[in-house]
Amino acid sequence: MTEKTPPLIISFDILPQQSPSSRRSPKYAIAIFKEDILESINSVSRTELLKRVRQLNPDILATDNLFELASTEKGVIDYLSKIPSKTRIVQVTGSPIYGLTSITKLAKRYGLQIERHPTPIETAILIAKLAALGVGTEISALARETRIIISRARNIGPGGFSQARFQRRMHGAIQQVARSIIDKVAKAQMDYDQYETRTAHGWSRCLIHVYDSFDNVSRIVQSETNRIAGVAVRISPVKHRTILYLQRKGKNNQVGQRQALVVGIDAGTTVGIAISDISGRVIALQSGRSLSRGDVIRYLVKFGKPILIAADVSPAPNFIEKLSTSLQAPLFVPERLLSVAEKRELAKSFTKDSNGQPKNAHQRDALAAIANVFQVYDRKLRLLHNRLSESEHQHDVSEALKAILQGGSVHEAIDQSVIIGEPVKVESPQTEFPKQEDKVLTIEKLQQDITQLRRQIDSLQRQLEFEKNRYLQSQDSLTQLDKKHRQTKRKLNRALNLEKREQRRDELLSRKDAEITRLQKTIQKTQEKLVTAEHTITNLKLMRQLENRGEVQPILVLPLFSQEEIRQLISRYSKKKNKIVLIQNPSGGGSSTAEQMIQFGVQVIISKGKMSHLALDHFTSADIPVIEAKKLRLTMVDEFAVVDIDQLKAEIEEWQKHHKAAEREEAADTIERLIEEYRHERRNEESERK
Repeated sequence: MTEKTPPLIISFDILPQQSPSSRRSPKYAIAIFKEDILESINSVSRTELLKRVRQLNPDILATDNLFELASTEKGVIDYLSKIPSKTRIVQVTGSPIYGLTSITKLAKRYGLQIERHPTPIETAILIAKLAALGVGTEISALARETRIIISRARNIGPGGFSQARFQRRMHGAIQQVARSIIDKVAKAQMDYDQYETRTAHGWSRCLIHVYDSFDNVSRIVQSETNRIAGVAVRISPVKHRTILYLQRKGKNNQVGQRQALVVGIDAGTTVGIAISDISGRVIALQSGRSLSRGDVIRYLVKFGKPILIAADVSPAPNFIEKLSTSLQAPLFVPERLLSVAEKRELAKSFTKDSNGQPKNAHQRDALAAIANVFQVYDRKLRLLHNRLSESEHQHDVSEALKAILQGGSVHEAIDQSVIIGEPVKVESPQTEFPKQEDKVLTIEKLQQDITQLRRQIDSLQRQLEFEKNRYLQSQDSLTQLDKKHRQTKRKLNRALNLEKREQRRDELLSRKDAEITRLQKTIQKTQEKLVTAEHTITNLKLMRQLENRGEVQPILVLPLFSQEEIRQLISRYSKKKNKIVLIQNPSGGGSSTAEQMIQFGVQVIISKGKMSHLALDHFTSADIPVIEAKKLRLTMVDEFAVVDIDQLKAEIEEWQKHHKAAEREEAADTIERLIEEYRHERRNEESERK
């Protein structure tokens, strides 16, 4: 049999004239203990204390006052959340809930020597020794839960061509990382709940509640934190909202009888919670976003012990099934899926005599789940009360109601609720005084009877309260049913007539809307054609005016030397005479585009850049002048340009002069080449003769 290893303990005590609420970090005296003092340090800061705890990873961190770490409860929780999950926090002086004992009294009680006015280091050593003896109350600041959030790590941006593609890729990456983490958590056999926000291309966000310590979860998930760029994985422990003082060993954990609760749950991203007692009185309504099972359980145990968990849908979500298993309470699921109208009526009828009204749809659905339970078991509950009133025995009504709500039969509920005790016998008065032993027995008997009668009184009071609630609810229900019956008849007749009229009107409106849409499209197309035609006419009129003046020569403008632009030019100005064309960008043209212009009937080409040799040769062979634009004074007017007539004629004559000279040179070269070829042939013939 192996001996238990003694725990490693770090204890601390704040130094005099130091305060956690001051701006400067307080100083502490600490002691490191394992069977004996290993080390003691007179002064360390709060940060240095945390570093030492993380380095040594002790079993216990002990103190005599938890609020020496921080002045507020939130500050204490934040500080303790940074301590390793293995380390237990112990306050040796006890707790406000179970009682506080001074450090000097504890030292005397356990036979430890202490000075009248101990120094902080002596106090720290004494705290370590008391913690080693098992003295004190354990503190819990962290739930055994870890929250993992997977979301985007960067902003998608204001927009652009790639925004939608980037968003789709991001949602797919978030889903991939989240599923990988879920697989790892499942393989480690850790319990978890997940809440994802789905999109058409993946998940935009995923929240995973893992019911295990932060250290264990981060060890498994750490490899996924930076696996895909742009996806952020945030792991954080779940903190208690308040400090929890755990029960001391050996103390009775049962403080009175806890109230039995019926709980309705609406599961989802926002969880709705409704709580009632077993008589149907609403106790609490609450809802919260992304609540874990731990959050729900911690909220429920404040009010009592849940004996039944009710769902509002069938089948029950996995979250509610796990919650029922954790609380060891039976699960109630409706036989069919309730409509929204049915849930609204159930919740309304259940809270008419209560001050608590549902604030949103989630609380309403949770309340409807409880109301459905009492509606389903209504016949059994009425039969139970009839049987209890006829029974010769005393019964605990709470136990009987609990048995019915947990699915038991009326017979089982009556048997389980019988209060066992001897009936009180009425005897004739005795003339003799009882003996001393009989007197003691009589006192004990009376005390037992008093206890039994108190139980009966409590049971009858609960039964009376339940009956009052049921009676008031039934009376109000009958009155409302009569009103609703009359109103429903009137509404039904009006609704039938109104529905027929609305149906005919909707059909007529649909046909009119379709016709209006078709006509609007036709008008829009006609207007676009009209604007184009008016623009073309205006340009042609302006060109004609300039041409009639005889001062300038209007020319057509071709933005790009391409087949598509040439086709548009031909379609607009095919009937125009004196076709002189300015090509603004001739770089893309070739022999085919030049031929297209020749077919168009162009007379002069003005080029604003360098034209290809193929196109230039094609125009030259067709005797079409190609003049550089920089040699002319051009003025742009809307979609065409004008050029000085005299200057244009001079350039055309210059081109023709150069063109004729080039033709003469080419003809002379041709004649010279032919003569040379003739001479070469004659020399060959003479050489053959010789």
